[in-house]
Amino acid sequence: MEIDHLGEMKLLDYEPKTEKYLLATEEPREYLEVDWQGKILNHNEFNRDGIDVVGRAVSLGYFNGDVTIFDFQKGYFRFQDSTKIGEITLPYDYDVFLPNPKLGLFESGNKIYYPKPVPNSLMANHAEENMFQLMYDLPIIESQDKTTGDTLSALRLPETSEVFDNQVHGFLMPVYTIDKDKLLLSIGIEPKFYVYNKEEDQFVYSKTVEVTIPDWVGYTPVPMDKPEKFFEEIRKIRPGNLGNIFAVGDYYLVIYHSGISEEELAQLDPSTRYGVGALKKDPYYAAIFDKDFNQLATNVPFPITSNYPMVVNNERELVVSKVAGLSETEDDGIILYKLKLTNE
Repeated sequence: MEIDHLGEMKLLDYEPKTEKYLLATEEPREYLEVDWQGKILNHNEFNRDGIDVVGRAVSLGYFNGDVTIFDFQKGYFRFQDSTKIGEITLPYDYDVFLPNPKLGLFESGNKIYYPKPVPNSLMANHAEENMFQLMYDLPIIESQDKTTGDTLSALRLPETSEVFDNQVHGFLMPVYTIDKDKLLLSIGIEPKFYVYNKEEDQFVYSKTVEVTIPDWVGYTPVPMDKPEKFFEEIRKIRPGNLGNIFAVGDYYLVIYHSGISEEELAQLDPSTRYGVGALKKDPYYAAIFDKDFNQLATNVPFPITSNYPMVVNNERELVVSKVAGLSETEDDGIILYKLKLTNE
């Protein structure tokens, strides 16, 4: 499907009730809402000054049908038809070290849930070598009571997680999916995901699922008192990353790219090590699991021109946006692909 709009945007989210697709620029400041016929239903750019100012949108997606952004400093802003209609504020100042690819805001019962950012106060009075352990000890997901405004810990990593080995593992990037009474969580840096069961208003850890990826390029943790060493080493590789998890019918699809080793990265021209160049060398794949978490397949490819998969629609089709720089043909507008999971 082609959208009549000049300039590149990537698909970020889908609103199942109205069947709208949400696309945005790389920094999610300008966005489109479209239907599957390619009709632009809404086109907006957030204001840098004046009314309804958005300083910097870190994440963008749908929440209860509204276009919602996570702002670098001020919490969540909700928009309908380009007009700001409300806010969800956080009762503390926070830092954002990595932009999360998925908004992660959802509602259950009387609570709103979101990925917990790192409070400024936590880092202000601690030496750098302790910063990472403090972050790992934080809840991954926080909740806010809609009546009282109280914030509560909603979900933590299990004590068995490797990040609790008193070493630096870098920054975590939580991406999670709700499937009925389960929450499936990836933290990006490792080829595994965590399963939590929803029990009333709590998420209780159930199990860790290892994802077998034969060519996974992993990072090497370093002692907690040498965080600079971690970043020196990780710059030599493009580490594998495990992200979105989709519930598609009787299956789970786990999205990842497996990374580029130090030897392979050294052979690439510096101008092609990032962005489109990296995607050509290290595209996205899916691992397939059944609902009992048995792995059925790995390295299931997406079209080579696909951007990071973000959407499953009401017809259980994956929908991805096309990266223009990965294609040998030039299009007049933005292209979306529908993909169907089939057995062969």
